[in-house]
Amino acid sequence: MPRPGSSLYHALRSAPPALRPALQLWLQWWHEVSRIPLEVSDAGVAESKLQWWAKEVRDSLHGHAQHPLMQARAALPALTEPSCWPEASLWTQQLEGLIQLVHQTRWLDDAALQRHNRLSTGAALEGAACILGASSLSARSAACLLGTGLRQSHQVARLGLDARLGWIHVPIDVLQTHDVRAHQLSKPDADQPPTGWSGLLQHLIGQARASIEQGLDAIRALPAEEAQALLPLRVLAHIHLAQLQEIAAKGDRILHERVLLTPLRKWWISQRVQWGWLRD
Repeated sequence: MPRPGSSLYHALRSAPPALRPALQLWLQWWHEVSRIPLEVSDAGVAESKLQWWAKEVRDSLHGHAQHPLMQARAALPALTEPSCWPEASLWTQQLEGLIQLVHQTRWLDDAALQRHNRLSTGAALEGAACILGASSLSARSAACLLGTGLRQSHQVARLGLDARLGWIHVPIDVLQTHDVRAHQLSKPDADQPPTGWSGLLQHLIGQARASIEQGLDAIRALPAEEAQALLPLRVLAHIHLAQLQEIAAKGDRILHERVLLTPLRKWWISQRVQWGWLRD
């Protein structure tokens, strides 16, 4: 179960009880593999671990699971139509995105970064849509678009922390446009933000907000049954929109600390989405 009070906790709680075990396992798997780039300092070893997982996914989907998580997936009750397990490509796309992080700490241009975002959280939300029973091409596309926006939002929220860990999740061309240097993100001045910081932050927040809102618009255009099935993803979207608003108010504080919503505020947002008080 995700940490109580977290965004994922509230999203999972908004899913139908029968589907929560499958969604929780999908989430546990992502947490298991996404730790590898953070915890394994040797790039070759980290890639080998991720490649092992790619083989394990293929083997497990053919009934030959070795890892306890994949054995647990096989032991879960079968999902009933229209719910289905994500196909192998959605598992391996996320691994491909993580392998990128092992070898790549900078992004030359925005197109390359957005491809990574689609491979990672975009594929994760597309897989969640399948489990939730919204597996049409339109629903999967909407979930992937929303996931891309959530990844962008996550990168904004962790901008300073990730920079100190060595990852600059702002493309070089975007930094140049706003006259900000990478070292000004990884080693920020405690008293004075970079000259172009205000414009850069506005760009990053606007980009993430636009992607999330486009994803919500695409969900709203779906048949009512599929739109309702994607309720957990809409909960996540509105929590992230609120967090982006909070980050905008804090300015350069995200270079020095995480800006987080309180558990109570996340709960209240989740409830309003479920009650229909927050319109997509």
